[in-house]
Amino acid sequence: MDSVNRLNVLVGKILMPIMAILFICTNTVLNLWIDERIETIQNLLVIVVLFIVAVNLLSSPRNNLIPWLKNNVLVVAYFIIRLISLWQCGFDYSVIRTIFFEMFFLIGICGYTINAANKRNFYIKFFILFELIISILCIILFFIIPHLSAGMQELVAACTYYEKAATASLFSNVNTAGIMAGFSIVLAVAIYKKNILSGKFVIAFGCYNVIALIFFGARSADIGIIVVLLFIGIKYISKSGNLKRFTIIALCLMVLTLIPIYGMVGYYESKQTLSYESIEDKLSSLSSSRYIIWKESFLIQQDNLLFGKGNLKLEQEARKELIDKVKPMESTRFYAATELGPHNGYIGMISGTGWLGFLVFIAILIQRIRRSKSLESGNWYLLLIFFFAINCFESLFILNRFFICFYMFLILESDWEKGDETYLDNIKTDK
Repeated sequence: MDSVNRLNVLVGKILMPIMAILFICTNTVLNLWIDERIETIQNLLVIVVLFIVAVNLLSSPRNNLIPWLKNNVLVVAYFIIRLISLWQCGFDYSVIRTIFFEMFFLIGICGYTINAANKRNFYIKFFILFELIISILCIILFFIIPHLSAGMQELVAACTYYEKAATASLFSNVNTAGIMAGFSIVLAVAIYKKNILSGKFVIAFGCYNVIALIFFGARSADIGIIVVLLFIGIKYISKSGNLKRFTIIALCLMVLTLIPIYGMVGYYESKQTLSYESIEDKLSSLSSSRYIIWKESFLIQQDNLLFGKGNLKLEQEARKELIDKVKPMESTRFYAATELGPHNGYIGMISGTGWLGFLVFIAILIQRIRRSKSLESGNWYLLLIFFFAINCFESLFILNRFFICFYMFLILESDWEKGDETYLDNIKTDK
């Protein structure tokens, strides 16, 4: 058991903090500078993390493995569905990698790997420090670059994402910068008066990111903040302290946004494949062309409603094949949309894992929300509500590798309110 404990210390104190750093850096210029090799490093670390979890479970099957299986029936069912998806896509290597990383999210982030000694402080403080530095540098670069010589401007453009995202040149796109700023605002609310950082600094950090969010101009993050404010208001008016209920309601409401999307797309597609009528053009403009992507995703989902395409890469390829085959009137618009991901986490999950995988995944989230110690008090629930809201416009669930999904599972699987207990410490008392 001493060797197992040493492995747990290794993963809790070293590997998981490194994973947090990698998740945060993935969609920044740092990944560009190392030739986008962060994914490769993550894959190697995930192998080690899952191996250590397996060692813990198998070291005492009666005390560890059997209780884990009983409490994770939905997770087992989810991966059975994913194995069927893998079989249907011909054991595509990219799908194997995707499922492998899904295992990290749903199995690897647990009480064995979240070391109690770390509590929550490293994950919070590192994120705040990194976000402050990189967002401030983005703002400085934005105002300095126009005054540089032509040669220096070319150098900066080659080393950053300036040509793609001028205001957020150190991020892969403006949306990532906005999501980090929005997440920072909600994080400031969650950690205020938590003895993690001084209250004045937390207030200043939150206020700064309000300005940063306006500067970056990410619509999805704006809507996420509005939804968070709405739930704060509902909580205040209702005077209810059941934070888990609020979180589950928020998740269910975001899932229900699929009804008008699928209803609208289904209605016009029943008239003509890949239609593009005037009202659809308005919806496309209102959603920053996301409506076209959702329409394409809706159509390719019909080929495999239960188990999906396997992952977002194959989903995107299927959309390109669809446009090549149908050749719609507005082909330029539709072809441009195929260069982008689903831009909706719920639609993306359905495309990748099918309706069965999607529904079981939502059930897993609801189950973990109900079990979570972090959501019994405090404001950590607001971070999850923010995440669920922006997923209506960005594809950030477990088929993708984004820092906010990683932080969601950290919150769900540990006690961020007390900071000194982990989910597995309390799993035997869960109903």
